[in-house]
Amino acid sequence: MKIFSKFRDYYDCALSSFLESDVVIHRETKDNFIRTGEVEELGNFDAKWNYIFDGYYGKTYGHKNLYMIGFCGKWYFFTGDRYRDVNGVDPNTIEYHTFDEIVKNNREMSLFKSLPRWDRPDRNINYKNPNEVKFWNFDLFEKFGPVLFLDNYYCVSKFPYRSPHKQSTFNFVSWPCLGEYRFEKVMDPYTAMWELEHWFDFHAKPDDAIVPVGDDITRLQAYGFDKKTSFRKGKEKKC
Repeated sequence: MKIFSKFRDYYDCALSSFLESDVVIHRETKDNFIRTGEVEELGNFDAKWNYIFDGYYGKTYGHKNLYMIGFCGKWYFFTGDRYRDVNGVDPNTIEYHTFDEIVKNNREMSLFKSLPRWDRPDRNINYKNPNEVKFWNFDLFEKFGPVLFLDNYYCVSKFPYRSPHKQSTFNFVSWPCLGEYRFEKVMDPYTAMWELEHWFDFHAKPDDAIVPVGDDITRLQAYGFDKKTSFRKGKEKKC
């Protein structure tokens, strides 16, 4: 396996175990924007980790944003404190949570009567697990690649009052540096490399190749034939 990129990630240390692999990865971090109308909603789930903290007036309701990492068709969730002076999440504060933990936590916290109307129990239900929705666990990865990062997901229909020009798109980042998000907490380097190799092996099947447009030479080269030697006629012997 070979990886070409401008950064090193935590799982790169396992590359030596995949020397015989033919997989080549070009890892380029890129921002991809999708309009909210094109994203399949996840019910009332709005990527929040609810909690109670001791404020000036005693116990107060609050929440933390849940960041989402997509890796080879599966989504993982974590909370973390943002840096004050620079963009990014402080890795020392990162904690990963399962989807079941998120649903249980948010439903329990929504029982408090002081919650705003949009977070009352009758609205804070019917979450969809993105790992069970084709648009999330297949379509997005087919379009943008096997490693994704979503900074903020929110339920569009749940917050119709938000400014359209500010909240009209979701930003899916391709090939983020997972080491910055302590992804080793949920997947060790060797498993991560095996998952990537398996993903590329499965998604690069020759049977799924699209017939290229062009002349005969162009099509032959697209299928791996050499234009100088493939289908060359032998020299005829002169009588």
